[in-house]
Amino acid sequence: MSLKKENSLTLDDASLLKIKEQLLPQDDTEIMAEFFKALSDPTRISIVHALQLHKWLCVSDLVELLGMSKSALSHQLSYMRLNKLVRVKRDGRHVFYALDDLHVEQVFALALSHVYEG
Repeated sequence: MSLKKENSLTLDDASLLKIKEQLLPQDDTEIMAEFFKALSDPTRISIVHALQLHKWLCVSDLVELLGMSKSALSHQLSYMRLNKLVRVKRDGRHVFYALDDLHVEQVFALALSHVYEG
C-alpha cells in the first residue's frame, strides 16, 4: 500500500482499485443488512438469547418467558424465520422454534461479548 504523499492517509489509485475489487456486491450487502436488521430489535434479541439458553422452545414457553402476547410473539418469530434466524418444527398442536444454525449463535455470542467487554 503506497501513499500519495508522505504523512497522508489517502491511498493511491492502485490501492483503491484493489480494495474496490474486494468489496461485497450490492446484493450481498443488502442481505447482510437485513440479517442485522432482524437482530436489531430488543424483543428479537431476547428471543435469540432464550433460544440460545434452551435449544427448542414452544411458542407458549416464549410467551411466558418474555411476557408477550401470543400474536405479538408470533409476528416476531415469523419475521425471524423469514430472515433465517430461527427454524421451526411441529409436534401435534405445538410449534417449537430453535436458532436456524450455528452462525446465528456465533454472531449473537460475539455481539454479547462485545457488549460485556465495553
